Amino acid sequence: MSAAQNDQTQLTQLERRTKTLSISLFLVSLMVVALAVVYSFPDLFEKEEMLVYNEEVLGLKQQIEELNAENQELRKIEEFYLAKRLLENDTIYSVQTGMIQMDSTSFISQGLSNGMFIEARPYLKYSIGLYETYEEANALRRGLVKLGFTDAFIASYKGTTRLQIHRPQ
Repeated sequence: MSAAQNDQTQLTQLERRTKTLSISLFLVSLMVVALAVVYSFPDLFEKEEMLVYNEEVLGLKQQIEELNAENQELRKIEEFYLAKRLLENDTIYSVQTGMIQMDSTSFISQGLSNGMFIEARPYLKYSIGLYETYEEANALRRGLVKLGFTDAFIASYKGTTRLQIHRPQ
């Protein structure tokens, strides 16, 4: 081999080693930067733990909402039985606000509460509010009159039997 070829071979080997060394240094530099980021900002890499925590919090919130809904349902049941006991045992006062023909009962909402329908063929009379005292019922009647229910009046009941119509004072 000639000296020129020998020099050329050595130069090629040196270039390969230089490239290998450059690539190695670049990869080591990347690793150092990555490690620096991981240790400088550890909270960036705790997302999975935060997701698990957030899922637990959402689960607890959902349980609380379900318990609140159940509690409201129990209150409605309690109010129903209290109202029923009032209706059966004591004189109660209610404000009659309307009357519809019995064949129109399909228009009545199932969500109506704290009121009662009194059958007076061929009509159904609707009264709202179940009160133990005339004064409480009269406060509701006055408010309804201000809203435009000018013909609202108070009636007293024992059970579902009307005792008396009370004219405004």
